[in-house]
Amino acid sequence: MRSKLFAQLYPLLLALWKHRYLVVIPMIVVPLLMTAGSMVKAKRYYGKTTILVQETAMLNPFLEDLSISMNLKQRIKALRVLIHSKSVLDDVAVQSGLAGAQDPDAIAYYCKMINQQLRLELIGNDVVQLGLTWHEPQEIPLILNTISTVFLEKLRAPGRASIDNSEVFLQRQLTATQQDLEAAEKELAIFKANNADNLPHLQGSNIQNDTQLKTLIRDTELKQLHAKSQRDNLFARLASTNPVIGMMEEKIVLAEAKLAILRASYTDKHSSVKALLLKLNRLKQERARLMNSQQSLTQQEISQLWQRIASHSSSSDSKSQPILLSQFEKLQQAENQILALDEELKLLNKQADNVNMMRSEYAELEQQLTTLQRNHDVKSRIYNRLFERFEMAKVTGQLGRFEEPDKLKIIDRPSVPTQPLNWPWWLNFCLGIAGGLGLGLSLACVVQLFDTRLYQSAHISRLTNAPVLIRIPNFQHTAN
Repeated sequence: MRSKLFAQLYPLLLALWKHRYLVVIPMIVVPLLMTAGSMVKAKRYYGKTTILVQETAMLNPFLEDLSISMNLKQRIKALRVLIHSKSVLDDVAVQSGLAGAQDPDAIAYYCKMINQQLRLELIGNDVVQLGLTWHEPQEIPLILNTISTVFLEKLRAPGRASIDNSEVFLQRQLTATQQDLEAAEKELAIFKANNADNLPHLQGSNIQNDTQLKTLIRDTELKQLHAKSQRDNLFARLASTNPVIGMMEEKIVLAEAKLAILRASYTDKHSSVKALLLKLNRLKQERARLMNSQQSLTQQEISQLWQRIASHSSSSDSKSQPILLSQFEKLQQAENQILALDEELKLLNKQADNVNMMRSEYAELEQQLTTLQRNHDVKSRIYNRLFERFEMAKVTGQLGRFEEPDKLKIIDRPSVPTQPLNWPWWLNFCLGIAGGLGLGLSLACVVQLFDTRLYQSAHISRLTNAPVLIRIPNFQHTAN
């Protein structure tokens, strides 16, 4: 078993012995080079700062709808790109004092260095860590503080700008909407004032007035017909009875009464009695003549007779007025009543026409009023919503300014690192030994693979398909 194992290991050990220099020299040189390189290489230092983003208002159910969320988890990629942008890093290089504002080459160099060595990471949902690998430990806190300030400004900027812009925009829109609302209110008020009698809420009363007017018109027409019938009846009575005969009979009665009084004092031969008798006989003869030629009076004749009787009654004693005067007065009252009813009927018809015209205009007025009212309601709703949002924006801005000092906190400020990131020399030396050993073995394997010489009898037998009978030593090498 041992001989078989030795036979297997013999070629490997033989190859290692042949190429022992290729294995040993790298094991000596590489550790020395790595140790020297670690001592010569510039040291690198790492510093970090931690920022806590705590949104306490979002956890308060009473203030949740008034606070603006940072949306840190959704914005972290955009913030990382923004922090690594050239404009931001140029400002950081200048503000940190690494390069002068008038030295673009130095600014570009440090901008590239910071971009390569800066790391921005989100830990959890509320913690942001800024890390920087730098060759000067004293510059790390200054650079990280500047970057932290820029990061906090960029983190606050959207919320602060949205609040400020919202207040300004809502204020402008509120002023413009208020002017539109006042114009709509004025237009609606003017329309209502010009059409105060025909507004929709008055249509019920207009319909009721129309019904009442129609009822009054019918009643007035009935009264008018009744008055006309009475007038016609009086005309018929006066036309069928000659009022002159009545007046003469009245004079005869008065004359007979006066004659009786005179006869009580005088005889029939007295001149006064004779004159009165002569007058009485003449009246009776005239009455008889009129009765023999009885005829009906026309309406025009009755009117002329009424005028004569009226003039006679005004100039004579009231006690001696004609008997037919009362009938003519009734006739005149009937005429006056008819005229009054005619005027009343005209007025009622005019009012009814006005009501009907108003009802015919109602549809158009209602459409105009609906348009004006809708315009006013829309502008009123827009104004109320804008005013509510403006007040909410003001409260949100005040809340944001109130909680801003506690919303973003730097819980771990950067410090000057004391330990570099470089490996110690002994670790480099050990790694050099391991690396040299690997390099030497690799070189030995490569050389062995490319070596075409035969060193074993088994190889010769396998290549020639013939057994090896005897091995001849190298006499020249032995002699030498």
